[in-house]
Amino acid sequence: MDTSQLPPGNAPGLAYNSLQNSTVVSFGVTYGFCTVLLGLRYFQALSLVKKVELDLVILTIAYGAALVYFITLVLLMGHGWGRHMSELNMTDLINFNKTLLPNTITYLCIPAVTKLAMLVVLFKINPSVVYRCLVVGLGIAIFAYTVTLTTITGVPCNPLKEGTTKCLMDVALAQAVLNIASDLAVVALPIPTIFSLKFPLKQKMSVCCLLAVGSGVVICSIARLPYVLILSHDDDLTYTEAILGVWSIVEVNLGIICGAAMRLKPLIVRYLPQLGLFSSRRGGGSKSYGSWGAGKDLGGGTDPRKTQHSYQLHSVQKGSANPLSDDGNIRVHHEYNIRKEKGAGRPAWTAVMGALAGS
Repeated sequence: MDTSQLPPGNAPGLAYNSLQNSTVVSFGVTYGFCTVLLGLRYFQALSLVKKVELDLVILTIAYGAALVYFITLVLLMGHGWGRHMSELNMTDLINFNKTLLPNTITYLCIPAVTKLAMLVVLFKINPSVVYRCLVVGLGIAIFAYTVTLTTITGVPCNPLKEGTTKCLMDVALAQAVLNIASDLAVVALPIPTIFSLKFPLKQKMSVCCLLAVGSGVVICSIARLPYVLILSHDDDLTYTEAILGVWSIVEVNLGIICGAAMRLKPLIVRYLPQLGLFSSRRGGGSKSYGSWGAGKDLGGGTDPRKTQHSYQLHSVQKGSANPLSDDGNIRVHHEYNIRKEKGAGRPAWTAVMGALAGS
């Protein structure tokens, strides 16, 4: 093949440029964290909880899809992804568009899958019908807009058709906005439940941190939005898309990282108890609320307002046949035996902890 007629930046065997190298490094680092955290989740599931939860299965699917997404990016690099349009010829652009379709569809699906995994966890922390309807409704909305955008991308906006660039930009913008909105909804959904718990602030913040970690990806969703807006009026698409792609890689893998980390409570309690994230000190003692498999529904168990008390009235004739005092008056001794039910006031806490623990 005569390479003298090819643009200089498209010569076979040309080393990756800095932007392409950044893409590879970004994926390697974030995917490595995904691998470690999913490994810890499987260790926890098999050794501590003794079952593989639904959210872990969903996250594993997202983990595999993230690898497919990176493979499509590597293929795109071979056709000019991360290079300036002026460096590419028509053959490069045709092959670029062929690979762009599976790349875009894969990306559209992964954030939705990770959010569904998080919603599986959030569904369990409150048995309220209204709350669970909101969780299910949010899940349906995420699924619906993902299927809609994927269908639009694959049919009317197919990159292989002429004049679909604007259509693809509109899809990218719609997905970015909906992605941010759904991320914020996932973050906000459990907040009323958590702050309704009648427990110390430390415990509330512990749970909030675990749940907030599960939606930390919203930062990347917001950070990549300006680049989506730039694409709509940028002629150097192959280069600008690569900058956007770096943020997309971090967003996709961070979603998996957060989804796995938000349910590592049993592992933390078992191997890092010194952190004291799930214990409360009262009366000089230390109590740990919630066990790995002992979650109760909110509103289940014993009502903390119905603590049992027993009162017993006895005369003073214990060991004495004469209840009269020396002055001739009768003295009555009241014994109050107050028994507080063990575990009363804890069902709300154990429901949340049980959900995070995989029960």
